[in-house]
Amino acid sequence: MEKVEKFLAKYSFLLILVLAIPAVWALFVPGFYGASDDLHIAWLQQMDAALRLGQFPPRFVPDLSFGFGYPLFNFVFPLPFYLGEIFHLIGFSFVDSVKAVFVLSIPLSGYFMYKFLKEYTSEILSLAGAVVYIFTPYRATDIFIRGAIGEIFAFVFPPLIALSLVKIVKTKSLRWIGILGFSTAGLLMSHNIMAYMFFPFLALLALTLIFTANSPRLLTFLKVFSGFVLGLLISIYFWLPAIVESALMKYDTVFNFKDHFPTIKQLIVPYFGYGASVAGPYDGMSFFLGIVNLLLVVVGIIFFLKKKSLILGWALGTFLAAVFMMNYRSSFIWDSVPYLPYFQFPWRFLSLTAFVTPIFIIALNKFKYAKYLGLAVILGVILLNFRFFRPADFLGRQDAYYLNRYIPVPVASEEYLKTGEEYLRLPKATQVRPDRTSSATDAMGTSFEANFKEETTFNYEKYFFPGWEARIDGKKVEVKASDPYGQIQFIIPTGRHRVEVAFKETPFRKTLDVISLLAVLAGATIILLPKRIYEK
Repeated sequence: MEKVEKFLAKYSFLLILVLAIPAVWALFVPGFYGASDDLHIAWLQQMDAALRLGQFPPRFVPDLSFGFGYPLFNFVFPLPFYLGEIFHLIGFSFVDSVKAVFVLSIPLSGYFMYKFLKEYTSEILSLAGAVVYIFTPYRATDIFIRGAIGEIFAFVFPPLIALSLVKIVKTKSLRWIGILGFSTAGLLMSHNIMAYMFFPFLALLALTLIFTANSPRLLTFLKVFSGFVLGLLISIYFWLPAIVESALMKYDTVFNFKDHFPTIKQLIVPYFGYGASVAGPYDGMSFFLGIVNLLLVVVGIIFFLKKKSLILGWALGTFLAAVFMMNYRSSFIWDSVPYLPYFQFPWRFLSLTAFVTPIFIIALNKFKYAKYLGLAVILGVILLNFRFFRPADFLGRQDAYYLNRYIPVPVASEEYLKTGEEYLRLPKATQVRPDRTSSATDAMGTSFEANFKEETTFNYEKYFFPGWEARIDGKKVEVKASDPYGQIQFIIPTGRHRVEVAFKETPFRKTLDVISLLAVLAGATIILLPKRIYEK
């Protein structure tokens, strides 16, 4: 068995890649499949369009909402779309680029879970925990039923954050402060809601590690605090405008969270379905925690009651809190905690249980045949769950279908008219949702020569949002939102003038862009520091 351990240590990432094949195999079938969030394909195309128009970082996309545009990436997690754009630029279609992000998330998340667990247990058990993380049923739901690109990629970062915390506490290396910063930023930029969900529990893990460490507590606390702050600064260009400028948009969560509490029975009964989440216990969608996951929780509880392991205590507390938050008895918390209703679906806390249940593999370490149990876990979780990692329908649809369905420029298709746009929160100045294609046929901004005999009110049919500016003969003029769509409006005076309209970064956002760039450079510098500097 020692030879097996050495082999695992040497080829761990390669083994995880191989073991992950059943989880991603269905993604290699040509075209896209039936998924709730197939609109992400169109959103990737819109990021591509914004970047090609010279907008960086991209915030306002040109073609959504009947061509009135939308500040999509001012509010929506950008990191998965940045990665998708990289794949697109090297030649992948938009469909294949989205699927490539899905594929990438699986081995990366598994590998970081493996590295985290290795701080507490053997190579084999760590690998087993990584495989459990990969093959947890909710991961299949996220990919093949929901198609939720942000949540899928966000799974990469919690184990990396946890690993960084352990390394900061155990070692003198400053490098892990930088890694904590980048992984914190990665979670924030992968999915707003997942970050909001995970950070309180990761902060609790950090405090648990700090106050049980042999190293000086104050110094360790400052290092951990610096890592989290670095992550906030790296991503501040995104999350702070998203929070501050959300006040400019109408409040609308689309779904009422009270209709989407799973029952305890739904969490433990081994059902996997491809239907929708509906009010009451009649969901076609699966909320099953997983047989192996549940067995690990039971073993973890028994071991914790006997040995009082701190890491298992944290995992158990997190698991119980997540289960409680998915139960209707937690409604009073959902009603009182700010922004929590934006989660829309309490069963999103399955993401948290998917993260912590593999940690209970640590409890097997004290068993006589622990390593053989680890091999059994690997085999069992793959055999039990690999069948979930496939879509209900291999539709084979390519880019043209999704762009026709979600992009109404130059003409709104029948498919677009049928789908609606309830997923977009309108600007507050918008009285009615557009029902026709915008007359602003250019992608983003315009310039023209005007020659009016009298003062003229000019309407440019893009949603007004901070960053839009108009210049007449090179001088900025006042712009405002007008009725009924909240479109851009300004006054053009009498006579001949050169008129320019463009979307640019506001001074507020420019400042945050600079802060983020400096934080990225600082984080990279910390990671690349020679060992001799921090080991003195």
